[in-house]
Amino acid sequence: MSKKLPIYFSDDVWSFLQTLMGPDGAPSPTVNTVFEKIQKEHELGSKFDLKEISVKTRLEIPSALERFSAGPAFGTKDHIDKSIDLNDFLIFNPISTFMGRVDSESMLYAGFEIDDPFLVDKSITAQHRDIVLALIDEREITLKRLMMTAKMSKQEIKEMFGDEDYELPPIWLRAENPAYEHIIPKDSQSISIQGVVTFNLKQFYRRSTSK
Repeated sequence: MSKKLPIYFSDDVWSFLQTLMGPDGAPSPTVNTVFEKIQKEHELGSKFDLKEISVKTRLEIPSALERFSAGPAFGTKDHIDKSIDLNDFLIFNPISTFMGRVDSESMLYAGFEIDDPFLVDKSITAQHRDIVLALIDEREITLKRLMMTAKMSKQEIKEMFGDEDYELPPIWLRAENPAYEHIIPKDSQSISIQGVVTFNLKQFYRRSTSK
């Protein structure tokens, strides 16, 4: 006599299955459809070398008591107040945070250079002028500044496009480098925000490999 056992899915897996099955649970997807979906997400993630964040260790480092001036050197008194853990400082929500690397100079004037690592939080609701990771037409992923036309002044639109009445969609993506074009979607195009960039982990000191 056979016995049916309950099968449990995580929220992410269940959401993924519902997306494939459609709102009414039909038609049932083929194995090929599932593989195509997984392959597509892998290809999109590989562009920015996206990696999930796993908080496994804790290391406290000294934290300064006061801000440091970029001008004259500060005194010799003790400026160390307490210790912080970078996991707590950099990661607001470990479950929804992942890391990527910049692959172009389209956001150069916002401080993002090629190979800079950056953190993205999927749980944050994107606001006007946030730097986001966005998916264009479900096939191209890009790092840009989110622009909400309703929150722009006519003067700002005129400075950018030469005409205060320039027709723009409700949302579009701004490049922070004049050598790159903004992404202004047409009627048939879609923009899906994948997450908000919270930190650019720019590295200044690089160890020499020469002996």
